[in-house]
Amino acid sequence: MQQLKKIPFFLFLLVLFFCLHGWLENYGFIRFTELLLPGLLIFLCVLLLTGIVYLFTKDLLYASLITFFISLWYLFFGALHDGVQSLPFLSFLKSYAAMAALLLAATPAWIFFLKKKKRLHQKLVLYLNLLLLIYCLIDIFSLGKKGLAGSTAGATASVGFDTARVAQKPDVYLLVFDEYPGFESLTDSFAFANKGMRDYLAANDFEVLPVFSNYDLTYFSMSSILNMQYIKDDFENLRLTQKDFQKRGVEINHAAVIPLFRSMGYAIENLSVFDLDDQPALSVDNPFLLAHTTLLTDKMFHNRLQRDLGRHLQKTIPFWNNNSFYQHDADNKQVEELLLRSVQQKKTGPAFVYAHFMMPHGPYYYDSLGNKNAFEKIADYTRWKDKALFVSYLRYINNRVYKMADTITRRNPGAVVVLMGDHGYRSFDNPNPAIAARYNNLCAVRMPGKKQLSFKEKWSTVNLFRSLFNNGFGQNIPYLPDSTVVLAF
Repeated sequence: MQQLKKIPFFLFLLVLFFCLHGWLENYGFIRFTELLLPGLLIFLCVLLLTGIVYLFTKDLLYASLITFFISLWYLFFGALHDGVQSLPFLSFLKSYAAMAALLLAATPAWIFFLKKKKRLHQKLVLYLNLLLLIYCLIDIFSLGKKGLAGSTAGATASVGFDTARVAQKPDVYLLVFDEYPGFESLTDSFAFANKGMRDYLAANDFEVLPVFSNYDLTYFSMSSILNMQYIKDDFENLRLTQKDFQKRGVEINHAAVIPLFRSMGYAIENLSVFDLDDQPALSVDNPFLLAHTTLLTDKMFHNRLQRDLGRHLQKTIPFWNNNSFYQHDADNKQVEELLLRSVQQKKTGPAFVYAHFMMPHGPYYYDSLGNKNAFEKIADYTRWKDKALFVSYLRYINNRVYKMADTITRRNPGAVVVLMGDHGYRSFDNPNPAIAARYNNLCAVRMPGKKQLSFKEKWSTVNLFRSLFNNGFGQNIPYLPDSTVVLAF
């Protein structure tokens, strides 16, 4: 017991609890091995801060208690900020400025209190050692129960598929351009016919399909497309949680189309922002995704500031590094480079290639001529409602789409090529989230030998792969009823 009064085990236990609790909160979506490196780095930072404080205090317990308080609110800032959102009597803390100011003010107050109450140091050390040890044991027990019960995140059901009916096995390229609207909504809502894209598709044997997306959010839309079915009704519309998106991520990883392609001898190439077939996403730093170690570190003070206020901080603090604002652009260029490289490589068998581009989704980095827009011009989310900016960016994106599609059709003329948006444009200045234009997305398919897909007058993307397998691979998979689901304001 004397050791628990004199040795600040709670510094290590705080980091251990942070990792264990993060793992528990995100069980099934983050692996144990992914906790090790961030946990080690955080503990080293805690030790470094303790050493710095000790240089001034010359008292290990005093320095440890100061470090504990700073580390506590720094590590759990996001959890604290999220917690006050649901408490009306703490509404004054909902802003980042108020919350940060309170915690920064409380730090010197805590230091002053400890300086005046030195007789409490050993009692506080004992209390924190025991408290965090109990918390860690509770989390270990809870993790053990979850482990015995098995993960709730599993693969989705597949459809019947007869490989004996497959006559040809062309490469299949699924190129998804996030939030690319269909011709109908661009004409009606933007007074922009997108004639360049329409003419390109017609001249290169692409068939524009009369489809609409089933969901207005990427995670949900891509899960339904790649699983050929609607999402299980286990979420509350317009009140989605992080877990809802994590479940969709797991569904995409275990997408039903993958074993069907594998049954035909296809290799799978993942050039997307999602894990697919246990192939990791190309970028784990993309702010669009909360996955892997980001699930653990997202609540830390600097990450919350960077995620939610980064673009504002860069405008007011010249030295603030806001690389995450340009992460979509960096990822888009990487996906394009890897796609073009893949097309030019000789393959030993058929391949299914899924490339997902976060464009023309905002921010609108370039104008129609490819000139980079100034940060101040595009940093604010409200500029995503600027239709002129969007159309200018879309013209630029079209030229990149032409280049990629030309490379594929020139090098691999027998391939199936799908160019599509996962959903329509969402940033309408309209209070009604159910407006049809949000679901009107581009979908154009090029089949080998100029073969056309059979389709109804109007159908939705949940049936895209059902149609591809039926028309291109000799299957007879039944189609699902077409409908839309409103998810976002």
